[in-house]
Amino acid sequence: GKEGEEEGSRASLGSAVAHERLWELLGQCLGAVEACELVAKSGSAPSPALSRLQPLIQAFLVVKEPARPPPPPAGTHGASLPSTPASPSTRPPLPTGALADSKAASSAMEVDGEDAEPLSFLSFAEQHRASLNMLIRQDKSLLANGALAPLVHYPKLLDFDNKKHWFRTELKARSAGRYAGLRMNVRREYVFEDSFHQINLRKPDELKGKLTVTFQGEEGVDAGGLTREWYLTVSKQMLNPDKALFIHSANGLTYQPNPASTIQPDHLKYFKFAGQIVGKALFDDQLLDCHFTLSMYKHMLKEAIEYKDVESIDPEYFRNLGWMLDNDITDILEENFCIVREQFGEMLTIDLKPNGRNLPVTEENKREYVQLVAEQQMTSGIKDQIEAFKDGFHQFMPPELISIFTCKELELLISGLPTIDTEDLRANTEYNGYSRDSPQITWFWEVVNSLGQEDLARLVQFVTGTSQVPMEGFKALRGMNGPQKFNIHRCGDSSRLPSSHTCFNQLDLPEYPTKEHLQKSLLNAVREGFEGFGFS
Repeated sequence: GKEGEEEGSRASLGSAVAHERLWELLGQCLGAVEACELVAKSGSAPSPALSRLQPLIQAFLVVKEPARPPPPPAGTHGASLPSTPASPSTRPPLPTGALADSKAASSAMEVDGEDAEPLSFLSFAEQHRASLNMLIRQDKSLLANGALAPLVHYPKLLDFDNKKHWFRTELKARSAGRYAGLRMNVRREYVFEDSFHQINLRKPDELKGKLTVTFQGEEGVDAGGLTREWYLTVSKQMLNPDKALFIHSANGLTYQPNPASTIQPDHLKYFKFAGQIVGKALFDDQLLDCHFTLSMYKHMLKEAIEYKDVESIDPEYFRNLGWMLDNDITDILEENFCIVREQFGEMLTIDLKPNGRNLPVTEENKREYVQLVAEQQMTSGIKDQIEAFKDGFHQFMPPELISIFTCKELELLISGLPTIDTEDLRANTEYNGYSRDSPQITWFWEVVNSLGQEDLARLVQFVTGTSQVPMEGFKALRGMNGPQKFNIHRCGDSSRLPSSHTCFNQLDLPEYPTKEHLQKSLLNAVREGFEGFGFS
């Protein structure tokens, strides 16, 4: 049949181009184009040289296309420690390190008798990521149903703007013309409560219709402006402390569910409503005035929670847990497997495991304690609230679509790109080991001034833990001990990427020998890593 003919045609194509030398030459040509900085700027159009190579690139990717990765098991929501195997997330795993060494990732079309390992789809895509993203940017169909479509299963290889376009296209295709309009009439002073009651009466499919908002007693037709205002207002009200639904983290900028939200009789219905608001805002391509903790974004993406995620909630507590892991606590700490929490003026003792209040923490079981105490703070202590929120969120956001984004990207998707004033940032930056006139600092600010708003937001996220900038500007940044400016510390190992300590708004910048080295390392860290966090 037709399927057999296509397979036969593909096999013939594979035989015709199965000479690895051809692909080596293609890689060398692409490398030469990239070395000439013809694809250096992510927003620019492909160079003529790259455009000429495009047909051969597509042929290579068609021939080398890997089998679709099987869906991994659902991620667990416990807090994992560095020495324990990381729980798998729902996002297809991206091989790291030397991808070319991975035989599993290589195509089955190998040349008998060749000594060299054939170039794999993933190793090629990793090496020439910038060029592939530029081609996708020029022709979006390459990612939808073209030769580059397999990259969707390896999101780390895709730039944020290409992910967004794919996400919007898929979401639109699933919902085109299916839903009637959704009208809401609310009182401005009770926008949260009125919206809750009206949405609570609707069926899930009804909520996906185009939203039109009217504020009672006010004239005006909603041509989009009132809807935008409604989203911003209701998201602010959602985080209002008087609602008792969310509490802010130590930096005062990000939020997570309040363990004591039970004071609100219908709190779980309100959490589902909050999830619906966030999900519908993404569905409608609207922005919200709210920022959540890292662990909260992980819950939305169904990713595993790690104990280090506590840093985004309580940096000082995170530091204490780190000290406990790094030092022998014998005869120093007297802790049991329980925590004490104040609720409504009373002190509650919560066991982390059965009879935990009578089980001492020792050097031998301290890792279990850290894992359980982190899990209590980020998951089990607010499990019902999180599940209700996710129930509402996933009414609009299919996990298989939203999981293409990282936690940091999800924050930008929900809250938008902030306007970063680089002069304000520079004026409120302190230095340790460097001076304002150090070559590395001069290069750093030259690189920062050349960045677009998306990369600037990633830089602020990387160093402070959130893309949100205080209303008063960078002079109002806070750390674990109160006011704490953006600060850059010198560290000597130029073979490492920059790292950050979000509890101190601190960037550790190695003493790179050239501006080009600094630029490449800094962009790698803020675009790819988000892993360079330390304790101190």
